Amino acid sequence: MLKAFLSFDSFILPKLTRFIYWIGLVVIGLGALAGAFGALAMGNNPYAPAGGGFIGFLLALVGGVIGIVIWRIAVELWMVLFSIYDVLKEIRDQRRQ
Repeated sequence: MLKAFLSFDSFILPKLTRFIYWIGLVVIGLGALAGAFGALAMGNNPYAPAGGGFIGFLLALVGGVIGIVIWRIAVELWMVLFSIYDVLKEIRDQRRQ
């Protein structure tokens, strides 16, 4: 077990990908909610433009959705890279036989 860990014959990250994905979703969601509530709080500012709080609220929510989509694409690309590595390793092992 320790030899496999130190030799880099297999990667740990593909096993952790789902966990990392969910952590990213939570962080993006919390950031979008913080931005949305911050924008609503800005709406009470007398120096803010009229309707700026509501527009900021909507932009924060839209930004959160876009962030989630981009995060999903990034994680999928990450998984594709690891699957390419696995396929190349299988091809290498077949050629050795």
